[in-house]
This record gives sequence, C-alpha cells and structure tokens, in this order.
Amino acid sequence: MNTAEFLQISSMTVPDREAIVCGETRRTFAELYDRVLRLANALQGLGVERGRRIAVMGMNSAEYVEVYYACSKLGATFVPLNYRAKTEELDYMINTAETDVLFVGERYAPLVEQLRPQLKSVRRYVGIDGAAAGMLPYAQLVAEAPNDEIFVDVDDDDANVLMYTSGTTAMPKGVVLTYLTLTSYVVNTMEPATPDKHEVTLLSVPIAHVAGLTAIISSMWGGRTLVVLPQFSEGAWLQAVEQERVTHSFIVPTMLKRVMEHQDFSKTDLSSLKLIAYGAAPMPYEVVRKAVEVFDCGLMNAYGQTESTSTLTYLGPEDHDIKGLTGEALEQKLHRLRSVGRPMDDVAVVLMNDHGEILAPGQEGEICVAGARVMKEYFKQADATSEAIVEGWLHTGDVGYMDEDNYLFITGRKKDLIIRGGENISPGEIEAVLESHPRVEEAAVIGVPDAHWGEVVKAIVVPKPGERVAPEEMREYAKARLASYKAPEYVTIAPELPRNALGKILKTELRKLYGTPSNN
Repeated sequence: MNTAEFLQISSMTVPDREAIVCGETRRTFAELYDRVLRLANALQGLGVERGRRIAVMGMNSAEYVEVYYACSKLGATFVPLNYRAKTEELDYMINTAETDVLFVGERYAPLVEQLRPQLKSVRRYVGIDGAAAGMLPYAQLVAEAPNDEIFVDVDDDDANVLMYTSGTTAMPKGVVLTYLTLTSYVVNTMEPATPDKHEVTLLSVPIAHVAGLTAIISSMWGGRTLVVLPQFSEGAWLQAVEQERVTHSFIVPTMLKRVMEHQDFSKTDLSSLKLIAYGAAPMPYEVVRKAVEVFDCGLMNAYGQTESTSTLTYLGPEDHDIKGLTGEALEQKLHRLRSVGRPMDDVAVVLMNDHGEILAPGQEGEICVAGARVMKEYFKQADATSEAIVEGWLHTGDVGYMDEDNYLFITGRKKDLIIRGGENISPGEIEAVLESHPRVEEAAVIGVPDAHWGEVVKAIVVPKPGERVAPEEMREYAKARLASYKAPEYVTIAPELPRNALGKILKTELRKLYGTPSNN
C-alpha cells in the first residue's frame, strides 16, 4: 500500500478536521491533501520520477510533512536529514543518497550554499520558508501547480524512506524503509480515521528520527490533528499541550525530565493528555518514578530502532500504574519499570548468543527481531546489511534478557560490552546501580585498557544539582551491590554526559574524553 493513501483516505473521511497545526499555520485534511497533490505535480514537472531521492534539510514544519506525502505519491524516496549533523556528515548523506532535489529551511541555506559545489547529484534546490538565492520558492511551486490526482504504481518492496542513523560511532548508515515496513507499522498501531473520534498528537521530536516520521504517518491515518513543534523546548511543549488540547505525545527521556522540571509545569493544564510515550534512549529509573507520580495520563515506554521501523516492545500504561499497590505486587511493578515491556504482536523478539542460538528466559544475549517491519537494507552497504540481518533476523546490537513473563530488560550494547579477563560485563547493569545512589543524577560506563585484565570498568558519574560525590565513595557503593569484577576500577565525576539530539549518550565521545585508565 502507498502510504500517501493513508492521508487520502482521511481527507475523504474527515475533510474539514484540522490535520496539521504549526505556529500560525492551520490546515484541514482536505487542504493538506490538496497541497500535497500540488507539490507532487510541481515535482513531477521538475522531472522527479519513481525511485528518485528527495532530501529535506530543515526543522519540523507543515511543509516538511507535505514533502513526505508528495514523495510517496510519486514513488520517490524521502530522505530526511538531521539538521544537527556535522558538515562532513551532511555532505556524505546527500551525496551517498544521490539526492535529486534538496528542500532547504531558511536557517540552513548558508550551510547548504557552502556545501553546494560538492553536491554533484542535486539538480534543484527549493527554499522551504523563503526565496534563498538560487533556490525555487516552495510557496510558488505549490501555488502555481495543478491539484491533479497522480497515480504511480509502487511495489511494497520499494524504498519509501531513506533514513540515516545518528552516526554515533562512524558515518551514518542509510536505513531503507519500504512502503510495506511503514504500512505494517501504521496498521498495527493505529485505527483508521472516524468522524466521531478526534484526538491530537504533538510532534516534538525531529522528523529525521523514526519516531517523528512514524508519528506523522500514524496520526494522518488515524485522523488525528498533528501539532508540530519546529524544535523542542519544554515551555513550547507545555504551551502546545494546553492550548491545542493535546491527547498523545512521544518524548525522549531527557525532554520528559526537562518538562517536569519546568517552572510552569504545575501551572499548566495537562488534563487533555491521554498518553505520553517515551523512548529513543534509556529512561533513568528515578525519572520514570517521578513521571508516574506527577502525570495523570497513561505512560508508555516504547523500545525500537530505525532498522525495525520504530517500536518493537512496549511497557504499557497498566505497567506504570502503581497506585494502591503494596508488598510483592508493588515490588514487581517497580522492577518492571526498569524494563522496556513486552513485544508487539506483529514482531518476534528473541535473545540469541554468538552462535545464533535462541536463549531461554533469564539468559543474557543479543536482542534479535523478525517481522514485516525489518528494514530492507543499509543503503549501498551490502556487508553491513548481511551482518545485521541473518536468516531473516535483525540483530539489533542491543544486549539484554527476557523474564518468564516476556518483559525485556536491556543491559547494554553488544559493541559496548567490557571483557575483563574473559568475563563479559554489560555497562547497563553497573549504570543502574550507580544511578540508584541518592546523590547521583546519571552515570555511564565504558571499558578502558588494562595490562593485566585487558579491560577494566570505568564509570563517569554526574551528581545531582547541588550534590557532591567522590570517586572512592562510588566505587565502594558499586562494590557492595555488584560482583567484585564488575565494580568500577576508575570513577570520573563529570558535570554532564555527551548526548546526541535525541538524548542518547555518545559512548564514542565518552571514550575520547575519558578513555584513559585514571580517575580523570
């Protein structure tokens, strides 16, 4: 199924309902679909055909959403670019994708102008929110094009989206998501639009992240109003929820923490919220405990990857509900708050050892997944693809275990495993212990070289605001709660941990900053 049909169907079911809100821009489903048709016709007039790749460099906007659907109508591949990427990464992504048309937000026009001599495949540049020099103005393209219906046959296996991963360890990999993978995600997570049910989704993560993209497609299929934040800030998030009566939002843990700490949090009317989903990075236990206490809506932890077209497992609202519980029932719920929940119905999730054998509950191994939502490939990287997808199983690179009730607990990344004298150590277990200290805000663990053991554990610890901890104190705290060989040999106290735009800790940067066998 062409994902553009999701919008088309909703435009016929709820034509006069607001489909998208972004700043002063407010468009109904009928208006949005009309503009998508006009943009698709304009692009077709510029020579864009099935299989061509169309990239966008800009912050979230209503126009960004329109570009996605226009690409889908034409059978072209949508390439959302991370605007926080380094210059060399952008050069790499745009050229590797052999981008045909590049849409550019006004803020990034000078950067693209600097790159322009190196972008050999780009035939046309379009200025999204202004008429930058040498760029076609977006508004003019849409205004002057007809709204003729366009029919392009696409195969389920065709590339709908080429989404580059964050590139925390090397140059980003291009993940190819097909019409089938995205359709499978949408129909398994959202009911179609109906005139008698109206909900509102707040988009606060970048469209260049799979959680942002899938939020758009799901919302349009569900007939929800999509409220778009150009860029996240805790104040803007709170204001949008109150003013637009938001019912659903996806947010990453660092964002959720900032929202709860904002000075206007207690004064903001959040009564419209039905569900806050969080994910994309590990959720500190203390943060989710606080969220359970201060939010009256449902909470859901969603774990997945770009390569799996978003969510694989989820910890639902009922798992977050601890009201009235005591004793063993409370302890079980609190323990499960440290998990990422159970697999979704349309995917198979297992733990495998290094020999590809499926492990029993409680045994730690690599998280592997199979199903229709597994990516097609890494773009132009056959070796990386064959390494990631083995006999139909996507090897996520994440390490964890599943309990007897199918709750999945993540303990670290396979590549981050520390091997001390032949013993495998998962950083996640040590990080969880350190973060349980009452004066610790967060912690990250890496391996550092050691002449005797090969590698030993080093922890980077961030104290809570106004608090102080000492390296030896943290070593003793961990030693009392872990096997002796897992206790950190070295501890560095730091003001913060390096993160990417979505809050993931950059272990590569940690190793650059702190990868020496010392307490510095």
